[in-house]
Amino acid sequence: MITRDHLPAMSLGVSQIIGYGTLMYAYAILLPHMADDLGLTLSGVFGILSLGLFFGGLVSPIAGKLVDRHGGRWVMTLGSVVAAFAVMALSLVDGTQGLFLTILVAEAAGMFVLYNVAFASVARLDLAIPPQKSISIITLFGGVASTIFWPLTLALYTALGWQTTWLVLGVILLLTCTPIHFFALRGAETIPGSPPKSPRPNWPELTGALRRQGMLWMVISFVCSGYIMGAVMALWVTNVQDLGHSAALAALAGAVIGPFKTVGRFFEMLVSRNMYPRVTYALSLGLMFSGFLVLLTVGFTLPGLMLAAALYGMGDGIKTIARGTLPLALFGAKGYGTRLGWISFVQMGINASAPFAFAWLTQTFSGWWSFAVMLLCLCCAFATYLLIPDPRKQPPSPDLTHPQPH
Repeated sequence: MITRDHLPAMSLGVSQIIGYGTLMYAYAILLPHMADDLGLTLSGVFGILSLGLFFGGLVSPIAGKLVDRHGGRWVMTLGSVVAAFAVMALSLVDGTQGLFLTILVAEAAGMFVLYNVAFASVARLDLAIPPQKSISIITLFGGVASTIFWPLTLALYTALGWQTTWLVLGVILLLTCTPIHFFALRGAETIPGSPPKSPRPNWPELTGALRRQGMLWMVISFVCSGYIMGAVMALWVTNVQDLGHSAALAALAGAVIGPFKTVGRFFEMLVSRNMYPRVTYALSLGLMFSGFLVLLTVGFTLPGLMLAAALYGMGDGIKTIARGTLPLALFGAKGYGTRLGWISFVQMGINASAPFAFAWLTQTFSGWWSFAVMLLCLCCAFATYLLIPDPRKQPPSPDLTHPQPH
């Protein structure tokens, strides 16, 4: 049953659709055309995007710390204003320098409005539902961002060109996300040391050396599994065309990913009361691995392409939830926003190179080999996942009652 306590997460879910659609997914459609008009190569223009993502990772800890100190309302509201004007400014770029500076600002502002800050913001609210549930709801909505914005951006570009398309997308971001963030996050927040309204899972935290070990292997696994995310968003259409499909069919298959992200997240919501986040993450890796395996073996056929998109979408959708709930389960709620910010700093600092690296692979070899390396990244993610300690199996320690913040 939906109550008022579900509304903040549902509202932030809507803002994530628009945020990811304008600040991430639109690049896959518009950057190749911008490269043609600005005299840049495909790898060159996605190299600029990689630098923008890297800069976003640098500011992510600042966003997390601000949420921990002041809550998410003003952080996300002001972030959405800056992000919207940066997206609109992309319509005015006429050279490499302008594109570089504008993408830098847009991706930095994005770190103040996208998933990590949304997770930390809703976790601070004093609601009758646990943070894990709110995180699942946010991602449930956000899963359709590609489904909406890849076809929408392509239609806008076909009708208006890339300059006007960026202007329209920026206006949409400004007029929707700014009021959502201002009003959805104005509720009461939890007071440190006071019991929250919602029942929290009785999950033990990692302590001592296991805490440091868990953080290390979790971050490495997140880096490996997340390395392909930017590449898929930016190069899915191009790589699928290399498998022998048309641009329209590649975009259609990409649009399938979004609904199946939602399918995966809906499944996670149904079983989340009984599923420990460590298991959730393993499930996501297995589904993503299956998707790429299908893509590499029978992806040249239409049924194979659609099945691969569905499996990958389900896995990626569940992984987004685990990215928020696993750190909460392993390390607790204290300093949660700052912790997510530092995890994002490391992850995005490394993963920022993905669009450039995979664009180079596609140009030098082919889209098939680009997808094959993505599969290898998932193998590394699963290998390091196995090294993350399970706090439910750690020996009793007096530190359990007073876990040390990481």
